[in-house]
Amino acid sequence: MLFNHPTLVLLICLGIGAAIAAPVLIKGFMRRGKGVKYEQSFVLQRAPQLMSVFTIFLLVITGMVYNDIIQVPGAVPFISLAASKDPTGFPLYLSWFGLLIFLSGLVFMIGGWISLGEMFSTDAEVMENHTVRDTGLLAFVMHPAYSGIIQSLLGASVVLASPFCILFTICMVAPLWLNRAKYEEKLLVEALGKPYEDYMKNMGHRRLVPRFIPIGV
Repeated sequence: MLFNHPTLVLLICLGIGAAIAAPVLIKGFMRRGKGVKYEQSFVLQRAPQLMSVFTIFLLVITGMVYNDIIQVPGAVPFISLAASKDPTGFPLYLSWFGLLIFLSGLVFMIGGWISLGEMFSTDAEVMENHTVRDTGLLAFVMHPAYSGIIQSLLGASVVLASPFCILFTICMVAPLWLNRAKYEEKLLVEALGKPYEDYMKNMGHRRLVPRFIPIGV
């Protein structure tokens, strides 16, 4: 088998998720830049997206090392703590746990886009006739799609037992999406006023971590 079982399931789930997400994501991309209030800042708009894509590239390389497709002498422990030659024990359980995080991320990412409906754009902006959305996954966390992106990347990193990808996601990708989330809130407060402020208060300002989890931001 070219891939071990956790990696194979990860790829299957990724393919299914991509098929479901594609129509919604295409519509969001077509709305990009058409809002009534839009920020051109690279750090806000492009940096989170590019760092997420770069993390996917790192995960592809890591997956090839993890499944013993390519050899990186001396760097394997840093890239991946396990390889397919040892498909049992703690590394395997860790991979399956990571898969659960990845699946949760897909649900939050795609569900977040769907929950936003016509208000969804791939960039941070206020759309025409924008209204407060508090249904679907938006009833659990203020920025479910951003939360889902971080969860997906973190989960895939855990599946591949990669300390580097885990740290890169936590220390680089997550802060960029959090910064963008805070900026979006500023835009929405300016555009929607008290209704959005009330929504933020009702959510306990939970931007990325669902409020049913005891702690989080």
